[in-house]
Amino acid sequence: MRRRSRSVQVCLALALLVAAALKVSGQSASSPAAETGWNALDEGDGDKAAAAFNRALIERPRDPALLFGAGAAAHLAGRDSAACELLRKALQAEPRLTPASALLGQITYDSGDVAAAIRVYEAALVHAPQQRALRQRLEMWRSEAGKTTYVSGPYTIMFEGQKDERLAAHATTVLDAAYWRIGKTIGAYPAAPITVVLYTGQEFHDVTGAPEWSAGSFDTRIRIPVRGALQTSAGFDRVLTHELAHAMVASLAARGVPAWLHEGLAVNLEPGDVDGAEQRLRARRLFVPLDRLQSGFARFNGAQAQVAYDVSAVAARALMNRLGTQIALLLGELDRGSEFADAAGRLGVQASQFEDALSRAIKRP
Repeated sequence: MRRRSRSVQVCLALALLVAAALKVSGQSASSPAAETGWNALDEGDGDKAAAAFNRALIERPRDPALLFGAGAAAHLAGRDSAACELLRKALQAEPRLTPASALLGQITYDSGDVAAAIRVYEAALVHAPQQRALRQRLEMWRSEAGKTTYVSGPYTIMFEGQKDERLAAHATTVLDAAYWRIGKTIGAYPAAPITVVLYTGQEFHDVTGAPEWSAGSFDTRIRIPVRGALQTSAGFDRVLTHELAHAMVASLAARGVPAWLHEGLAVNLEPGDVDGAEQRLRARRLFVPLDRLQSGFARFNGAQAQVAYDVSAVAARALMNRLGTQIALLLGELDRGSEFADAAGRLGVQASQFEDALSRAIKRP
């Protein structure tokens, strides 16, 4: 199953709600092109949906539902600038089209512009004051916007709870070193700033190896409980760097990255104990096919999750050794909707041969 960002999941849910409402009301979704578009969204095919909605818009260029569908399709296909333009046109035609506001606000928030996202939701609630989900998210964003912030280069540090300047200074030092090293290693840097939210009221603990830690959704925001973190600064530094790696990967590929690759890259970029992971797998002559690690690890128990992380780390290291800084090109291909095998193949890595060689190396006596 292909990984989708939270906002992509939101867009699909909203699009299907709109499609259902339009079918009931007999509005424009009944046209063949629009029907194809809604079905393609349901299947997760953004490019097909976008082409269908574009055909439908030729006949009805100001139809708010079609503009919304086209915006959702553009977002699903990774073209967020076009998505925002289409969603704004939909809202100009029909300000009460709450799903368009919800998706536009979420995309804007994911881009790092919290203030603009707040304005979108405030405008939406004028027309739909009963929308509890919008109101709750708006309150969360307002709270985030009001946090004490420390801006340093390509990231912003926020505190949820009492601010801690000593912790902010320490986190800034760690981020400064890790950000430039990670970007140099993978071959690219994020286009937008990364937000780090530190929860000072919650006890710090290292959960990066827990099953639920890789539940299948990553974004460009880092959220870490930090009370007492400086008492175990090495652990905090590792978790912060691990989550920074996830955020940087997510900024380059908001969708399409298999869980094993997302987690494996993060472990290698910490850098974690990949040699130890390989030794544990070799001792048991155990290798899990990568297609079983496409989605998150939340379904695994602790022992199974450890194996999943170990396989991911070893596989990602082998891929990094093959591609070097072309990892960024691979992420770009995945974000544009390519399957891993196709994206890797275009960069000279045959996925089946790569995996077979890795499995044989782990299992050999």
